[in-house]
Amino acid sequence: MDAVLVGAGVDAAIAVVAATLALPERVRWPAFAGVLAGGLLGGYLAGRLAAGSWRRRPRHGLLAGVVGGAAFALAVRWSFEPGTPPGALRPANYLLATAAGWFPSGFTARYDALIGVAAALAFGVLYAVEGALAAGAAPGDESGIVAVRE
Repeated sequence: MDAVLVGAGVDAAIAVVAATLALPERVRWPAFAGVLAGGLLGGYLAGRLAAGSWRRRPRHGLLAGVVGGAAFALAVRWSFEPGTPPGALRPANYLLATAAGWFPSGFTARYDALIGVAAALAFGVLYAVEGALAAGAAPGDESGIVAVRE
């Protein structure tokens, strides 16, 4: 369980820093790409610290990604509010605003708040999937190299 807490803590810390730290405009997109890959870091740590077989590591990464993804979803949703610092999550705002043109007319006016919630949940699910994948790829107990002398 400690592995899940470490991975989720890293994911949540990335989300909080991304939401609260104001950044210059030229570094927002690279920072956003780094934040989107943050689920990989939390999942890797959860998988690396998980004891047991390789089947157990993805579960730890998934749990860490779900908890960290929930924090990330809250951070993304909060970044949509007016007056928030223009940080690493501002590109999510931009992507949602430019994609709104693809929706039918009246759709965005009717489901304004739900679109933001759906986008935030999509980013949270991304963290959960990244966590499971990275934890599954992390080396575990059975990855030790055994030297055989003849």
